[in-house]
Amino acid sequence: MSDITQMIIAMVMYFLFDQFLKPYLLRKWLGVALVAAGAVGCVVAGQSRLLGFDLGLLSVFAVGMGVGLFMRRRRFEQIG
Repeated sequence: MSDITQMIIAMVMYFLFDQFLKPYLLRKWLGVALVAAGAVGCVVAGQSRLLGFDLGLLSVFAVGMGVGLFMRRRRFEQIG
């Protein structure tokens, strides 16, 4: 699978997580888990592939998705 296709799949996954994952704790801990798994995957996976997906590239995307979820974790909380 090409890198562009993998990037599009990752962006769609991030959009779906960002729009439909509303509970604060779930966004927080999923963000932390994605950052941790992505960081470990960047070191361990390297250039290996699984079912056509480049695991190193997916690890980089996981870090980005995790940071995005963690930084916007209070997006759906009521103010006031």
